[in-house]
Amino acid sequence: MMNKFIQDIDEIILSRLIEGNEDFLNEYLEDNGYDINAIDNISTKKFKQLSFTLNAKLRLEKDQFLLNKVSDMFIDAIEKNLDKPISYLNGLIQRNKLALRYRNLDKLNEEEIRNIIRDQNLLEILEMLEKENE
Repeated sequence: MMNKFIQDIDEIILSRLIEGNEDFLNEYLEDNGYDINAIDNISTKKFKQLSFTLNAKLRLEKDQFLLNKVSDMFIDAIEKNLDKPISYLNGLIQRNKLALRYRNLDKLNEEEIRNIIRDQNLLEILEMLEKENE
């Protein structure tokens, strides 16, 4: 019975969309005893939940991308012995009271650099490093 109902809705939606009438679904649902306001509230709530989750995932991916890029640039700066990025990284280490743990920058691996810069403004660091490379 549910499959038949879904098929009917699909057919109505397709035919009405072809005709250019968007109000058809509300009319159909009301005719079959459904509360349009309740459906609208549920769909709005679900849309907000999905939007929030998607935005959070996008921000997480963006932050991870920036973190990887900045850590790669710091590794490159350490290998090239560039003064400004190295002194900036040393400053982060001093401010975070990590000096005893990270004494030798040339021995830092990518994960250790990520741990040092994780809570920093990655865009600011990236801009500084890109200026240094110009």
